[in-house]
Amino acid sequence: MEAPRSPPRERERARTPAVGSDQVHSWILVTSQVVSIAWRAARASVTMVLSLLSASLCYFRRLHLHLGHRLKWWIGYLQRKFKRNLSVEAEVDLLSYCAREWKGETPRAKLMRKLPEKLLFSQGCNWIQQYSFGPEKYTGSNVFGKLRKCVELLKTQWTEFSGMRDYHKRGSMCNILFSDAILEYKLYEAVKFIMLYQVTEVYEQMKTNKIIPGLFRLLFSRESSSDPLSFMMNHLNPMGDTCGLEQIDMFILGYSLQVKIKVFRLFKFNSRDFTVYYPEDPVREWPEIALLTENDRQYHIPVF
Repeated sequence: MEAPRSPPRERERARTPAVGSDQVHSWILVTSQVVSIAWRAARASVTMVLSLLSASLCYFRRLHLHLGHRLKWWIGYLQRKFKRNLSVEAEVDLLSYCAREWKGETPRAKLMRKLPEKLLFSQGCNWIQQYSFGPEKYTGSNVFGKLRKCVELLKTQWTEFSGMRDYHKRGSMCNILFSDAILEYKLYEAVKFIMLYQVTEVYEQMKTNKIIPGLFRLLFSRESSSDPLSFMMNHLNPMGDTCGLEQIDMFILGYSLQVKIKVFRLFKFNSRDFTVYYPEDPVREWPEIALLTENDRQYHIPVF
């Protein structure tokens, strides 16, 4: 027996809810796809904007650094340009510097105060510009600033080492100091400068018929060092670069530093000249230091 069929209108009502559910699902799917596409597009746009912003920031940062370097270079150039025209100012600065830094009344302080004045105003003030710093043959007006730094370093190291009483600590500090080639080079130049001052001062005394040590008469009797300028050009400037110290230069070195240099000459072993002193007759009881040499040109510091 067949079941009774529903009337046509009732069947249509039964199918209507199913059709509405499919449409809702379709709209949800389409909306989700549209939102996903829109989000991807927005994310790509944001990423591009951030990349452009980052690139712009990097560019402006590099531009800022470049402009800063160029500005600094121009400022330095203008300062150097104008400073070149202030040669008299440089001399005054050196004198005031020494007067300010060496205020004590010790012989060394008095020497350092007089040092630049003697060199700047004896025989004119331009010849000192021919002073050479080793392989650096000509420095011009820059010589005053470079010598000032060397003298300042010597003053600092002299003060520090003079205050050390511990022998081993002093040796350790010497090893540290002479392991730095730049510092060692500056100390050499400061010592050469003091030698030049001493020669200049004695030369001025000789011009006024004052009694001078015999070693300086021997120095000025050489054609290559008849005055302070020739001594500087022919002996001091090459010193430490292309030549060493001759015996007369060793006398001047000991006299300038006020030390008695005892030298063991190995090539004169078993002779009366094996041990020599520079200077031979010091003015007073100066401290004594010892050196070794094989040829009177190269000197070594012995460790006892």
